[in-house]
Amino acid sequence: MGLLGKWVESLDYEYEISTSCTRHRSPHSSCEKCIAVCEEKAITLVNNKPVIERDKCSECGNCISACSTQSISGIYPKRTVINNQLLITREHTPTVKELLVLRKKGVKVIVSEEPSLNGAWKHVVEETNSMLDQLGEEPFTISNKAIEKAEESYSRRELFSLWKKSSQSLMVQATPAKWRFTHSDLDLEKYYPDYQFTSIAVDPNTCTLCKACNILCAKKCLTISETSFIVATQSCSSCQLCADICPEKAITIKELISAVNDIHYPIHKKQCSVCNQPYNTLREDDEKCVMCSTKREGYLSSN
Repeated sequence: MGLLGKWVESLDYEYEISTSCTRHRSPHSSCEKCIAVCEEKAITLVNNKPVIERDKCSECGNCISACSTQSISGIYPKRTVINNQLLITREHTPTVKELLVLRKKGVKVIVSEEPSLNGAWKHVVEETNSMLDQLGEEPFTISNKAIEKAEESYSRRELFSLWKKSSQSLMVQATPAKWRFTHSDLDLEKYYPDYQFTSIAVDPNTCTLCKACNILCAKKCLTISETSFIVATQSCSSCQLCADICPEKAITIKELISAVNDIHYPIHKKQCSVCNQPYNTLREDDEKCVMCSTKREGYLSSN
């Protein structure tokens, strides 16, 4: 059986978008990441929610990778990985996120039929290697040498020929689970726990501690306690929902690689100088609660 005998898993599902999508969770969501990366234009907004037109979908996996909330179910295109070497085939080009995960799964070499990479592969590998450098990881190397596996040895041409003919064999139906991804396998925080891929900034001068972000953040990146507003960015996937729903526009999200750094904004307990009610604020010099601060001068003065 050789190579084929170790190929075991056969799972294929139609792509679909679940209700965990930010546009399902809030009408204020502005996310269009899946739409932006779909080359087939198979994803459109219907009643402000993304819908996949399955007759157009090529199951390239780009939308799964782009989705910040892992709301798109499906299986990634098959990859050929032999002895921790990724073989370039005619399948869809992997995304940067997929290559970052593959690197952590042990893949170090990309084997090309051509002497050098070009087109989409060149772009995605260069971008991935740039990010790997920021993450303190060794970059992918490119090779066009023959790959040896166990007792079997194939020339480079034979391996590519083997893949090209695979549509007529069992090989196309099975791929080791280690090299096939679902939406939940592309969570970068699991593979790079010392880094965060997003920067979250809260403006204490405008934030009113309304707790909308605290309630809606599925990753629990924003926590408001009795004593502090804690921003834990390591698990943030940049869905932008917190920024979209913030009524004061006090939250800014940027995609940026940096070392893990939780931020604590101290909460001050105050008594309003107008209504005499206790309230919490991020501003040490505040004198009025939010309600009194937003009232027009003379509003309800007769009372």
